[in-house]
Amino acid sequence: MLDKLQNPLFKNLFNVGLLAVALVPLLALSFYNHPSIIDDFCYIDTVFKYGYFEAMHYYYSGWTGRYFGILLNHSNPLIWHWYAGFKVLSAVLILSFCGSVYWLIKTTLPQLFKWTAWGIVGVFFFLFVLKMPSITEAFYWMAAFVTYTIPNLLTLCLVVIMIKYYEQAAGKRKTATAVFATFLVFASIGCSETNLIITGLLVVGWFGYQLVVNRKLDWFALFLVAVAGFCCYLTFASAGNASRIAGNPVSGKIGLSAGQSLRQLAKYVVDWVVHSPLVAFTFFWGLLLRNRAELLQNRCFKVPVWAGVLAFLSILWGQVFTSYYGIGIEPPPRVVNSVYFYFLLGWFYNVALVVRYFSAKRSLRQFSGTAQLALGLLLVLIVGQHIVRSNNLRMIYGDWLSGRAAAYDQALNARYEFMNNTPGDTIYVAPLKVRPASLFMDDLHQDQTHLWNRCVGGYFGNKVVYLKTQPTR
Repeated sequence: MLDKLQNPLFKNLFNVGLLAVALVPLLALSFYNHPSIIDDFCYIDTVFKYGYFEAMHYYYSGWTGRYFGILLNHSNPLIWHWYAGFKVLSAVLILSFCGSVYWLIKTTLPQLFKWTAWGIVGVFFFLFVLKMPSITEAFYWMAAFVTYTIPNLLTLCLVVIMIKYYEQAAGKRKTATAVFATFLVFASIGCSETNLIITGLLVVGWFGYQLVVNRKLDWFALFLVAVAGFCCYLTFASAGNASRIAGNPVSGKIGLSAGQSLRQLAKYVVDWVVHSPLVAFTFFWGLLLRNRAELLQNRCFKVPVWAGVLAFLSILWGQVFTSYYGIGIEPPPRVVNSVYFYFLLGWFYNVALVVRYFSAKRSLRQFSGTAQLALGLLLVLIVGQHIVRSNNLRMIYGDWLSGRAAAYDQALNARYEFMNNTPGDTIYVAPLKVRPASLFMDDLHQDQTHLWNRCVGGYFGNKVVYLKTQPTR
């Protein structure tokens, strides 16, 4: 029994099982997803009114400088009246999330067996789903996942592509890799101000590290810095971005924003460390790295601990600071999702740097097979406790298995059919009775002049939309 529990295959199956625990319900829920009343209809209503390119110009000049996010949102499936496209997009996004993390792990730790790498993905994804503030905004509401989740995945791809660039010999393939990296910088910065901070810190920090620590003028890194600078100009040159910030009287206060963001970040970190199985998984991550020293010979881990920690804290604090500086309030859940995403990545990366540092200084303590078994059983108990108590897991499994998500899907399909087939310029719509928390953001309002009503009315043929007082099943 002891040998079986200590077998690497058993450990990998446990970790991959955690991936299934978090992944399966999210994929199942994606098949019940719909465009959100918030923003998704508005983007396409604007396209129908003004045309594709003029609609994007309207948003860029009047509301936001997120040029790539504007492009993606104005290309959402509603432009083809393909409601099911939101189901496909969510499923693809969730799978791409896991695939991107796997690609990063296999690039930085190429010696790992496939199932071990997937097991690490399982732990990461499980921890992310366990404590993320808003599942809806991460995977199902397009206006939010275009602004945060997608650029975060693009940034992971950028890290991988940068690593591959340095591994390749000069030639067409290396040039193509540099071009792809350029696109990833352009796209990720163009999705949100948060990712502008993240990507900017990444490329500027890498250039500075090469210049100061390695004493090397890295032309590729310098080129990416120049691209990032141009992308920042595109964002801040937007008249819409300037008017949006100027419209908030408490934005733009550097000192106040810095203090508030540091305090808020500290609260997040304490919660993520204390109220999750992160510490237990950290121990076994360190154990894996200590037992397989060859994993840390990759150049990705030949970074001083101080540099890793500095980059880690800067990326976390920069995201929280952006919200306080730009809009003067605590970051919304979709931003905290992003902060938590990079917290997990940076946490495990810096643990690797620490293990490598101490391994080089002295021999680390060995644990007996019995001790490892006892600690493994303790991990299982801790994980089981968090699974049972997790609000997020209860929510996604409840919405899926209770039939709430299916009823929500049926109700919205019936609403679309009703609105498409009802003649006249005025329409009365019953409110939704079933509102699964994992998928639902908001409904139409009783005030027909509300923005959501106007956008939906415009999308369905310039109709005036009223919401009845009685919900529909």
